Amino acid sequence: MFISKSKMLAMVLCVWIAAPSWAQDANDLVTRLHSMDSDSALKAEAINRGKERSMLCSYCHGKDGNSVKNYIPNLAAQNPEYLLNQFQYFASGERKSYVMEQISKGLTTDEMVDLAIFYASENVKPQANIQSSEAGQARYQSFCFACHGDDGKGNKDLPRLAGQKKAFLMKALKDFKHGKTARANSPMVRIMKAVKESDIEPLADYIATMQ
Repeated sequence: MFISKSKMLAMVLCVWIAAPSWAQDANDLVTRLHSMDSDSALKAEAINRGKERSMLCSYCHGKDGNSVKNYIPNLAAQNPEYLLNQFQYFASGERKSYVMEQISKGLTTDEMVDLAIFYASENVKPQANIQSSEAGQARYQSFCFACHGDDGKGNKDLPRLAGQKKAFLMKALKDFKHGKTARANSPMVRIMKAVKESDIEPLADYIATMQ
């Protein structure tokens, strides 16, 4: 079901009448996240709260973090610290996305932590009708593994790529390569200058089919 920009904003405004200030020392927030994530009881509570808070997110990212549109990223199994940082980047306007900026501005820091832990606890579903690519694997081992790992799972504040949506990967990689405004502050802009345009789809095929 397609949801227009104006309808999505109206939904956001209905749920969050006033956007609370989320400004807080980032290191303290990350420490709190890891403390909760390592305590089974606190983690279970955070997952329950995050699942409830994720209701609006499900229109795009699915009820379990597996997106309902191929051009929208999966959040399932994403590294929680990375997710937490992205919520803050969207809220501050450092990362650009009309819908995500509005939603993130309406989240408290507690809700950001709960959502990050909830999505990290979900499993990524495999995509159908996508074949892996040996050429893509070679490019991955040349440009990507140092940060995102041989298995594509990233680490802490570096995103998991394995199993991400192919269409989203292709768009993101092209935006990085061409220095689009929404991605302009990322180190990936510099990295993608060394990647040929023709390498992008094989790279996306390989990453999307990683376990």
